[in-house]
Amino acid sequence: MAKAAPAGFEENKGQVITTDGAPAPFVRYRLSQGNTNIFLLEDGIAYQFSRSHLPEGYMELKRRKGRDVAEQAQLEALEAKASSETYRMDMELEGANAHASITTEGRSADYTNYYNHDALDVRTFSKVTYHEVYPGIDWVIRSTAQGMEHDFVLRPGADPSPIKMRFKDHEELFLDAEGNLTHGNRLGRFMEERPVSYQGAMAIATRFVLEGDVLSFDVGVYDKARELVIDPARLWGTFYGGTSDEFGFACAADADGNVYLAGTSSSTNAIASVGAHQTALAAQDDGMLVKFNSNGVRQWGTYYGGSGSDAFWGCTVDEVGNVFGAGWTTSQANISFSGHQNSHGGGTWDAMLVKFNSTGTREWATYYGGSQFEQGICCAVDASGNVYMSGSADNTTANVIASVGAHQSSYGGSGDAFLVKFDAFGTRLWGTYYGGSGLDVGNSCAADQTGNVILAGTTGSTNGNSIAIAGHQNTFGGVNDAFLVKFNSSGVRQWGTYYGGSYTEFGYSCAVDLSGNAFLAGHTLSYNGISVITAHQSAMGSDVDAFLVKFSPSGTRVWGTYYGGNGTEDARSCQTDTDGNVYLAGESGSTNNIAYQGHQNTLGGGGGDAFLAKFTPSGVRIFGTYYGGTDVDRSYACAVDASGNVFLAGQVLSTEVDAISESGHQNTPGGANDAF
Repeated sequence: MAKAAPAGFEENKGQVITTDGAPAPFVRYRLSQGNTNIFLLEDGIAYQFSRSHLPEGYMELKRRKGRDVAEQAQLEALEAKASSETYRMDMELEGANAHASITTEGRSADYTNYYNHDALDVRTFSKVTYHEVYPGIDWVIRSTAQGMEHDFVLRPGADPSPIKMRFKDHEELFLDAEGNLTHGNRLGRFMEERPVSYQGAMAIATRFVLEGDVLSFDVGVYDKARELVIDPARLWGTFYGGTSDEFGFACAADADGNVYLAGTSSSTNAIASVGAHQTALAAQDDGMLVKFNSNGVRQWGTYYGGSGSDAFWGCTVDEVGNVFGAGWTTSQANISFSGHQNSHGGGTWDAMLVKFNSTGTREWATYYGGSQFEQGICCAVDASGNVYMSGSADNTTANVIASVGAHQSSYGGSGDAFLVKFDAFGTRLWGTYYGGSGLDVGNSCAADQTGNVILAGTTGSTNGNSIAIAGHQNTFGGVNDAFLVKFNSSGVRQWGTYYGGSYTEFGYSCAVDLSGNAFLAGHTLSYNGISVITAHQSAMGSDVDAFLVKFSPSGTRVWGTYYGGNGTEDARSCQTDTDGNVYLAGESGSTNNIAYQGHQNTLGGGGGDAFLAKFTPSGVRIFGTYYGGTDVDRSYACAVDASGNVFLAGQVLSTEVDAISESGHQNTPGGANDAF
């Protein structure tokens, strides 16, 4: 399925007329989508909604094939009874320059000829800019998949206070509890998400102020000597890959807005920067770790691996900018350095954990495993700089995975989850198995503000308190269940819970907010046991949906929701911001129920797109977006920085530049599979 390109703003060369048939030269550009027309005026916008009223029985007859003469006559009689209704509402830039010069970008290659209006060679444009609409302020309007978005760009020294938008003939006009603006009428409504302002990559606190029917902006403290952009869209996006295959499995953001991408690479080019820790691919595939600043400029990038196969599946950043990578390795060399375990354990795979400082210099690294099979899947840091790694282990060797006195010091059977804690210098503080008689995998871990740590994963173990105790769900639900468990800083279990219905669940990610609430995300095949009645989505959208659930610090479920449409969804990551909002990321093959007020509101095609959704602390969706082109694209991770910017990382097969990259480090695909 080809990706639906956003419609453009069509220039008015005389083809736009008023309802009484007169020319409408005051309309500069028109955008038509569905039952809505948006007209760009000299100093504002007119929204025109329309709806057809069809008599009962009309659509049934219209769809019927092979109508006889009587049925055709009946259809024509019903058509004569059909009517239409329109409603117009306006937004006027109060006090604005009504004669602002206008420029356009993104001119279409094709054109339309309206011969009956003598309007020929009519083009569309993706961007319209009104210059000096207020002193020192440009008004920039872009077409998007859902309609349009508009920003105000203030040049150095400009004052934002004159910007005032007066709304006329609105039947709905209000700010919700999150600061979003809803406006509409009996035929249509839409929401504008609360504004965000930026100077470069630095977010400036901004909110809507609505007084009667006039909207303005309350902008926080900013540098008036620099340009300010109010209400921008996507900041940047980048491919990351060489001529072979890359996968972006994890991302993390530091306090300065830098972002790290971790994964695996089999390319011999485009991965490592000059002077990196490891500048060349060592074998068929190596781990990769790369740092970008807040503007998307690469700071450094490195391979990580030896003569075997190596991959990073998790990364995290501490409060002073050190970055950790967790993963697995078959390499016998080039992995460990001043670590807890400095030689390979002897099995097929060992877990590994590596610490770099902010400039990309390795501080320490360790294997973690014995004579069987171990994988490191996720890592997290606490406020004291201690680092946790979670994963899976198939190993019975004493004291290799679990430390003496651990919560679970012996192997449960069939494969166990594990959780291990190291101090900032790489000394193991404690480690534990977590599992029963079935197969258990620890896919994610997260630390709260007081040093507690949660572990999430998937379990096939049915034996009681090996998984759940004092939790929301203390009995096994079905074929496989997700699970979530909380330990204190000393490794003592506080509570644990299964999470699942009568069929299969996989728990892939967990997160904690500043209040200690815990979130669990994954995917489900169960029609029961997942959502609450008041959830964003209380019922399954298809046979496989993503899910997101919130627990209180004591393990009581606060809310839970499905997230999915008519295809298949898989949630791989969840993260929280400083306001307690939670983000859900994964992959979707659905054409409905995913996107809302987002960057990309239609499925790109292929086998599925990445998706990202944001929910309030109470579980109300703020936005949802696809991210992808016409091939298969997946998200494995998301991260949020201190300014509320959210980063989405994963793997793309799509090659459309505009779908994946914008103002990024690498704006063209490198190989068959790229990270993004």
